[in-house]
Amino acid sequence: MNILKLLERDDKWYLGGGDSLVFTSLFPQWLHIPGLWDEAHFYNIPLKPLYTISFLSKDRKELKPKLIDTKWDPSKLIRRFSLTNDLTFTETDVLLPNDTLSTILNFEGQNQEIDVILWTAQVNNQNEKIISFSKENNGFLINKEIKLRGNLSFNISQFLRMEHSSYSINLSEYTANHPKYEYTPFYEKLNGKLPDEIHNKGINPNGLIYFGLQKHLKIKKNAEVKVFLSVAKTSDKVKEKFNEAFDIKNPVKESEKNWQEFFNSVPHFECSDKFIEKYYWYRWFGLRLFMMKDAYSFPCVCEGPAYFRMPISYSAQCHMLETRWMNNPEVAEGSFLNFMKNQEENGSYPGNLYPIDIDRQSFYHADFGTAIMEIYKVHPDIVFLEKIYPSLVKYAEFFDRERDPEHSYLYDVIDQMETGQEFMTRYTSVDEKADLQMESGGIRLKGVDATCYQYGIRKALSFIAEKLGKEFDSKKWKKEAKKIKEAILKYMWDEDEEMFFDVNPKNWQRTNIKAAVCFYPYIYDIADESHLNGLKKHLFNKEEFWTSYPVPSTALNEPLSSSFGEWKNKRMNCSWNGRTWPMTNSHIAEALVNVASKYDGSLKEKTGWFIKRNIEMMFLDGNLKYPNTYEHYNPHSGKPCLYRGVNDYQHSWIVDLIIKYICGVQPQLDDTLIVDPLPLGLKYLKIDKIPYKKYEVKVELEENRFRVYLDGALKKESSIGKACKFNHDD
Repeated sequence: MNILKLLERDDKWYLGGGDSLVFTSLFPQWLHIPGLWDEAHFYNIPLKPLYTISFLSKDRKELKPKLIDTKWDPSKLIRRFSLTNDLTFTETDVLLPNDTLSTILNFEGQNQEIDVILWTAQVNNQNEKIISFSKENNGFLINKEIKLRGNLSFNISQFLRMEHSSYSINLSEYTANHPKYEYTPFYEKLNGKLPDEIHNKGINPNGLIYFGLQKHLKIKKNAEVKVFLSVAKTSDKVKEKFNEAFDIKNPVKESEKNWQEFFNSVPHFECSDKFIEKYYWYRWFGLRLFMMKDAYSFPCVCEGPAYFRMPISYSAQCHMLETRWMNNPEVAEGSFLNFMKNQEENGSYPGNLYPIDIDRQSFYHADFGTAIMEIYKVHPDIVFLEKIYPSLVKYAEFFDRERDPEHSYLYDVIDQMETGQEFMTRYTSVDEKADLQMESGGIRLKGVDATCYQYGIRKALSFIAEKLGKEFDSKKWKKEAKKIKEAILKYMWDEDEEMFFDVNPKNWQRTNIKAAVCFYPYIYDIADESHLNGLKKHLFNKEEFWTSYPVPSTALNEPLSSSFGEWKNKRMNCSWNGRTWPMTNSHIAEALVNVASKYDGSLKEKTGWFIKRNIEMMFLDGNLKYPNTYEHYNPHSGKPCLYRGVNDYQHSWIVDLIIKYICGVQPQLDDTLIVDPLPLGLKYLKIDKIPYKKYEVKVELEENRFRVYLDGALKKESSIGKACKFNHDD
């Protein structure tokens, strides 16, 4: 299967595949212009503009390209332009593995002569200061200092290169910084060639500094022009990167190879349901796009593009679950280790790990414990458990000390932001001004989600302590988990309403606000068969949660619920009062599978439909060509929050759901492997190269039958509804 061809489309522009540099502009304005003028991000620091390319005819008149069409796949962006009736060119943009953008122009025409002008206009002021620049044999080396939040600053170096005949550098007062040749000094100065001058002195240094390279091009039938832009933290490093890129004969093939090698390193999946098949591979694209190694102590996945391009603790649990299926656990483990390395003295983990500094004020609730155990099921690494155990203990102790002063075994949410789920009646039910308080300490709410996460962490600590031979510790954590479970059942379960609710610690009354997090106890062994009717009663209620695209984060019939993302009559960027969030749906899928497997097998078909529907929702207008991952969707129409511009948002665990439940591959902590695909009516399914301890698992499904292979040898054969369970020694 050619994954690049599978993911090909005509509406996307994201480029990645190096490490620190990505081209993922949220709202690009200049994709119809040659070059890449819209912003890129080095780490999560915006770089804008990049560069554009202008063209002049033999008589020095500007030729304005017209965009013909666009084609994209993870390795490249291809745009075709016409310059004249008999002269066209194809621009192919790639981002090489060493943080170098490359633009290749291939011209087609008969006996043409044109001038090609590569140029950029860099802002120079107190916030974006050009410390130094130099004209090199190959192009321009530009060193900048960018001011960040507070008093922080960041130095960055860029090397812009094209084979050229002449150059010019000119300082100008501010004007519209658009990729329009007529706005540049070169518009008037070019006379056969640029003047080979450097004019960067003026009455003050503020303004725009224009850097231009000119190449005279004779086109007989075809011709090629290559442009490179390397980015690094230092001038020495950027020169090194540029030289590496310059030596690559075919940058496009290099980028294709880079992406194909990555896709070949993850489990290979094929399926008769093309929405599931395509989304599986699209999700791996998003995970790879936002992986980062250079900026952090350990390789990891960032939450999304632009300002989300950093590890965030709320989504790190997702990345751990998905990337554990890679053939090496370093990214899955690293996604936690970076937070461990930056653990606060009080034991909490910071919410946001900026690449330059740590946001010590931020905090999110997350179940790292369950994610750690899930990694261990696939990659049993006792050294990793030894490394993280003391840190996870401190984290649990922080919650006991600072988030449960009553020793109730229910845990406090003190800020609507820290759940990752802001603007909900969950919070205003305990404080009508909760939506205005954006700093910790504003509210107190015993949260269902926060408490369930702590249950998962203590279950993990008990398991890890046992593996490490710490019997006393293991019993202690097991006892704590039992007390948390008892507290949830005593205080959060409402027998009359048959639902779990948050608790107001001021009066120890349940809030009775119906939110999707109220189903989180069903993920764990907290809820049992006696609570099953409550799940069916509420989750499958079309007036509450079971919408066309379930589930809304807050029930439809709750006060202030809105399917349009409106909170108190204002559309919000991140509203959780009625939108469908893939993050929440990942949790609900786990709850449904747990309940269906333990208590009611008849729910398996509905569970499969729910996971499949969640995947279908993430295709624009149901079109197979356009998979996406936006933050949230309309629960009735499935329309995404396009107005946010934040696509490929790694805030759920779809790959993990596909492998565990659609393919059925479920490693257990007791060294057994269960294979139990959900009934989806698939004609066929095949997944291969699934890492499991030191082995590789393959599952083949045809109609109702499936086979399980271990290292190529057939181990089990069964049918849908009859799970295989075996030890690898069987």
